[in-house]
Amino acid sequence: MSGESGLEAVFENGVAKLMIARERRRNALDDATMEALRDALIRAKREGIGAIVLCGEGTKAFCAGSDLKEMAEQSYDERLMHTELGQEIGDLIEAHPAVVIAAIEGYCLGGGLEIASACDYRIAGRSAVLGLPEVAINALPSWGGTVRIPRIVGLGRARELVIFGRMLSGVEAEQWGLVARAVDDGAAVNEAMELARQIASGHDRRTVSIAKHLLSFGYGIPARSGRHLEYLADMNQLGSHAVEQGVAKYKS
Repeated sequence: MSGESGLEAVFENGVAKLMIARERRRNALDDATMEALRDALIRAKREGIGAIVLCGEGTKAFCAGSDLKEMAEQSYDERLMHTELGQEIGDLIEAHPAVVIAAIEGYCLGGGLEIASACDYRIAGRSAVLGLPEVAINALPSWGGTVRIPRIVGLGRARELVIFGRMLSGVEAEQWGLVARAVDDGAAVNEAMELARQIASGHDRRTVSIAKHLLSFGYGIPARSGRHLEYLADMNQLGSHAVEQGVAKYKS
């Protein structure tokens, strides 16, 4: 089922750059590449990486979603395992102790947008194209897109993307709040790498991890329960060396 991986991973100075390297296929995700991406995320967690940049090879596509050529040859069980891989990757990103930044150039479609939606921050070239075209081929966005994207842009706009196949430029995506910043075409990766280096060198990884978990798993629960999670987190955090370092400069 899985062939040669189409992922290039570089780990340096607390930053991991994970590039989907299948430019001729618009960086579409086959199973081998998804397995490699999953493994690279786990490695980044194990090695204490502070920030991750996820991008696509070249400037024509961040990721065009699932590799439909591979999917056309798969059995039902193989396709279902493909969905499980997509969900696993999204969950790994969402709960990852590192900050994960999606650097989007060109097409960011289907599963590509779903994976980007699991990231903590999204930077896109102004002419990028973002959308969820699955319904048009009688498929579904099933890697967490129907859960995460409404939380980012609201249910009404998510309906436009999922049901009506609305495509957004990078500029429109910024206006919708789907990406944090729209930048000059071709500049997204450099901008993301600069931000990643700042985070890796200036933020306590453990603190960032706790904050991510509060945001990801506190969202949607009753407010009182969310505040209790915050309180429990503070019971752990306030006595930490990181907090002592953070407040030391304010001592008289």
